Amino acid sequence: MAETNYQGLLGEPDMPNRMRRAIDKLAINDENPTWVGSKKVLGNDSKVRLGRLVLPGESKLDELLRAEEKGRSVYTKMVDGDGEVWELDFNYWPSLKRYVFKREWAKILKKFGVETGWIVQIWCFRSTQNKPCFGVNVVNPLVNQKF
Repeated sequence: MAETNYQGLLGEPDMPNRMRRAIDKLAINDENPTWVGSKKVLGNDSKVRLGRLVLPGESKLDELLRAEEKGRSVYTKMVDGDGEVWELDFNYWPSLKRYVFKREWAKILKKFGVETGWIVQIWCFRSTQNKPCFGVNVVNPLVNQKF
């Protein structure tokens, strides 16, 4: 486990190398991923039985999505910090006015042992199919390491 240039919720951290290599294979025209932001994992985000991550309301996602993608469910890909690619549902929940990762989130929780208080770092890029995709790295701030 390598140390990271972890900047908490204040700025863009270094992207894990394995994540970057996997994104380079999926992204359209070697597109650079756009930093979306960080989110502290809250109680419900860490519950495997709920299987979802509610994203920050103040993120840049609305700027990055096309009009036809906003407010809809999109089946897309997510790359974790190890470079593993996951299929996930990316939804907008009008009641919360927030975007949500669903489907594979429970497996990610199990894989990394994510707990309340951890930080999720999020990047967005477009796939070769021109769909919004995500790079997601989880960080345990107590040990300041990325997984």
